[in-house]
Amino acid sequence: MKHQKQASLGLAGLALIASPMLMKLPAQFNAYNAATTIRASEDIERTRATERAHTANLINELGVLPAYRKLRMRGYLDSPKRNPRPDVTGYLSDETVYVYDSVGKCIGRIEARQWQWKYRFLNACNNSPPLTVKQE
Repeated sequence: MKHQKQASLGLAGLALIASPMLMKLPAQFNAYNAATTIRASEDIERTRATERAHTANLINELGVLPAYRKLRMRGYLDSPKRNPRPDVTGYLSDETVYVYDSVGKCIGRIEARQWQWKYRFLNACNNSPPLTVKQE
């Protein structure tokens, strides 16, 4: 009995000394979980970037051009005064690509590697598919 009181008093003293460290533990758990989540998302982004680079290298090696059906001209609003003249070198001769301005309005098409502006070619935007805008 004599030693039990001293031992319980010693344990209570140790608990008082260790209480500041024990009170910080929940905050440390949250910080550890946040760091783990960030590290995992960074690993996923790194993996995606390496896969994109690998795919781009394969496309360059094989000489295969990706097929685009729609092209959006950023920073250009539809105007009959200024012809945007997009670059047509990357498109195939049998490919038809509809070109849209930054608002999503059809301004012409690229067909047989020729730019056809809707103000010079009246049927350039006939049957153009609607441009779907992704909300970010």
